[in-house]
Amino acid sequence: MQDYAAVFDRLPQRFTTPAQLPHIPLSHITVLADPLLAVLVRRARTLGQVRRWQHPLVYRPLVDLSTMEERHVIVTYRLDRATILELCAQLDQDLMSAIRHPTGIPPLVQVLSVLHFLASESFQTTVAIASGMSQPKFSNVLSRVLSALLKHMRSYIVFPQVEDLPTVKGDFYALGHIPNIIGAIDGTHVAWSPPQE
Repeated sequence: MQDYAAVFDRLPQRFTTPAQLPHIPLSHITVLADPLLAVLVRRARTLGQVRRWQHPLVYRPLVDLSTMEERHVIVTYRLDRATILELCAQLDQDLMSAIRHPTGIPPLVQVLSVLHFLASESFQTTVAIASGMSQPKFSNVLSRVLSALLKHMRSYIVFPQVEDLPTVKGDFYALGHIPNIIGAIDGTHVAWSPPQE
């Protein structure tokens, strides 16, 4: 085991007393590459004697709605640009309250990434990478946006009242010549095949 005084001899000049040891940033520990010093500082941090050195997080969005063609927007998100912006404006208050610092993920990017996930039927990791965030971060964003959407659900999802049913049936019949239809749900049919064993 190294001599404790020898460790302090190799510290940068501004760290010359043992009292300053717990306040050494991790970058200095990496530069020194001293296992004993690293253990001492980590031990001081676990005891709560040291505050973590946090570097500011900067989010750089990979998606820019303004540069995309309208056709590409509809294919990617299943909504047009105007509807997406209206949805963002409606959810803005709910999503801004979740941003703890100014470099958090903007509400527009949160909504776009969740819409992409819902439209593509892909995995969270794939959409997270395309949106420029980690999978755990996207999982939090997904939960937050879906909760915000549920708060505003009644504005978008309306079931017909009994007195409106003849009109709704007539409108659907005019669209596809199929009688007695009162609603439609978007979905995907997946073929299941049983195991061979």
